[in-house]
Amino acid sequence: MAPTTPEPDPTVGGHREPGPTPTPPARWPGAVRLPDSPGFEQSAKAWLFDLAPARWRYEELLHKHPLELARMVRLRLEADIAAMQAGLRGLRGSLLGHRPADASDVYAREHAWASAMRDQVELIEEALTTALATARRRPALPRTRASLPRPRPATGRS
Repeated sequence: MAPTTPEPDPTVGGHREPGPTPTPPARWPGAVRLPDSPGFEQSAKAWLFDLAPARWRYEELLHKHPLELARMVRLRLEADIAAMQAGLRGLRGSLLGHRPADASDVYAREHAWASAMRDQVELIEEALTTALATARRRPALPRTRASLPRPRPATGRS
């Protein structure tokens, strides 16, 4: 049996603060850093924009106010949930038989996905609310202007 080298102590040499590693809350999205860690807000915004319609990336307000972004994503998911429920009801009430037999499975899967995402967005929304309330209590640091995507292209409508 080959000799094993001891695992390096993560508390030595400034690798990590001593103490237990915080565990994420249940259902916490894996792509989002924990609320007390550096980069939480940026990772939350990136994850929320991935759930949002692509055109929302062009809205400067949503880049500046991640809590509003979270709220809008949650509202959209709630609308998706209601739409999937209506679709399921429509399938059950359909007497014509023109719909595929496995359509209810698709509606059910989409309903489950939207419900799970809504629950995760609610966690992020709560964490952002707490983080922003904490940030308001601290003295403000000078901010640099973050690069935003180009403005939305014109649609040709007046």
